[in-house]
Amino acid sequence: MKLTKELGISLGFLAGTTFGSGVAFLFRLQSLEVVASVTLFGIAGAIAGIITAVILRQRQHENASSKMPDSH
Repeated sequence: MKLTKELGISLGFLAGTTFGSGVAFLFRLQSLEVVASVTLFGIAGAIAGIITAVILRQRQHENASSKMPDSH
């Protein structure tokens, strides 16, 4: 499966909201604080996911270009 920007955002958002929900549960936060926690961690996860997708794509391009034979 190819890691695209869209997939990175989706997986990051899913992981972030799940983590935010868990944090809210562990700290027994009230409803407004739960929404804020899930929102913040979801956004952070989406940003981390897109950054990861971009970095991995750059590494794949670098590896592919280094494996090409030189035409000297």
